[in-house]
Amino acid sequence: MSQLKVSIPLKVSRRELATILAALRFHQDENLQGQNEIPDQMVKNIASDAGFFRPLNFSEVSDLCERINLGQEPAGWQTCRHQWQSTSGPTTGVGIEDWFRCACCNATKYRCTEQDGSYKEETHPPTENPGKEECPHA
Repeated sequence: MSQLKVSIPLKVSRRELATILAALRFHQDENLQGQNEIPDQMVKNIASDAGFFRPLNFSEVSDLCERINLGQEPAGWQTCRHQWQSTSGPTTGVGIEDWFRCACCNATKYRCTEQDGSYKEETHPPTENPGKEECPHA
């Protein structure tokens, strides 16, 4: 599991900021230009936190550079265009359960499907770790 925090406040000098932006733009041009996968495995490992996240794509790097330039806060998990990935989660023993984690913001989504086909979904912020006691059908 990743040791990275969801977000961190970071104070950098203007010189350091210029280097961060240059590195992001270089990464964008070298690794993301018209490709679905990052060819350099070491860079891919860093960009995905050893496979925990889906690496940012070309337009997401552009958005990040723009936010850095303007000093904007990242969008909250509620407004994230979630990229759900199936994951295992706690089991309550009721119906069919599916757990998903967003590769962008690390939010989780729980879906419990009943025998009649109806289902209930809940989305939890990245700071929560939903468990059995939170299942709507438990």
